[in-house]
Amino acid sequence: MKTYNKKILLSVTGMSPAVVTETLYALITEKGFIPTEIRVITTLRGKRLLLEKLLGIENGKKKNAGALAEFIQDYGEQYGFSEIHFDESCIEVIEDRDHHKLEDIRSPEENSLASDQIVRLVAELCQDDNAALHVSIAGGRKTMGFFLGYALSLYGREQDSLSHVLVSEGFENQDSFFYPKPYSYIITGKDGKPLDAKEGNVMLAEIPWVRLNLGVPEGLLQNTISYSDSVQKAQNLLAEPKITFLSPIDDRKVQFGETVIKLAPQGYSILLSVVLNKICEQNLDNEQLFKAYFLPIYQAIKAGSQLDKRFKGIGTETSAYAEEVKKVLAEARNDLVKKIKAAFSINKTNIPYIPSSSYGRFELLVDLERISVKGIEVDLKHILD
Repeated sequence: MKTYNKKILLSVTGMSPAVVTETLYALITEKGFIPTEIRVITTLRGKRLLLEKLLGIENGKKKNAGALAEFIQDYGEQYGFSEIHFDESCIEVIEDRDHHKLEDIRSPEENSLASDQIVRLVAELCQDDNAALHVSIAGGRKTMGFFLGYALSLYGREQDSLSHVLVSEGFENQDSFFYPKPYSYIITGKDGKPLDAKEGNVMLAEIPWVRLNLGVPEGLLQNTISYSDSVQKAQNLLAEPKITFLSPIDDRKVQFGETVIKLAPQGYSILLSVVLNKICEQNLDNEQLFKAYFLPIYQAIKAGSQLDKRFKGIGTETSAYAEEVKKVLAEARNDLVKKIKAAFSINKTNIPYIPSSSYGRFELLVDLERISVKGIEVDLKHILD
């Protein structure tokens, strides 16, 4: 099993910062998952409580050790760790459209902004292949936990996990209870009665989740797509694949499901070539595909073809010719990949809309009955006859 240099606990919190240390306790004692770092998404009110309760900081001044330092002291030696990185820089506060930090989430618009920031942070953390991410949805508003779990489904990897924590009756939502102590430690309950923190029970409830494995799109990290955009694009991608070539052929427009993309000449030519090979059931290898379909289609839709220059002086029966064909088709596929990844806001290539190549032949995993070239049949007749 692969070991990861970074293990990150990511949580949302509201008015109960204890969910962080409760989750930490359960992760370490039950699962042996020792985070190297803690990241938290919250509001300004939540941040102040995190600083006060977990780090012992009030009004910018260190007042006491804080619950996190106490936890490390109580359990570090037993479980083999001496520090867990968590400071003010690890707390992400939800902002409004003018980048003002929000005291609370009170409106649908603020809720939408929270969703965008949560999804973006999860995507950012999932970019690091050397990190394992554990997401806790125990704290914060219910919608924040939902957004966090959904984001993990979109971009999470095999090494990532999701949980909630369950706290035994009498200790849940107690302001002075942060985790079960390994020794007797008396706290005052909400009703004023004494409680022994040693008797508290915290259990990790792991949550099964679907890994859509879409990869992290650049647009999300650059803040050019939103949470709602990512939902819609994921729905479009997960729908049964359907490809329709739109007229006229010179426009190079293809409808993938409900999404219309204008392709570059190379990308359009490779996709149409693979589709025609599939429709005609010819099973052409890549060099045959290039001669029969790609070259005439590309030359027809791109005035003044650059391919003539690339193949000038190269005999069609030579290994140099075969190698150049291989390069051209690889470039064309890469061009198609870029367009589709950008249109669907994904960062993966193993989807039905992208042809795969094995044993010198391209394959497109879309059923024939869901592929249509009717709109360009007349154009194709002129090109290929």
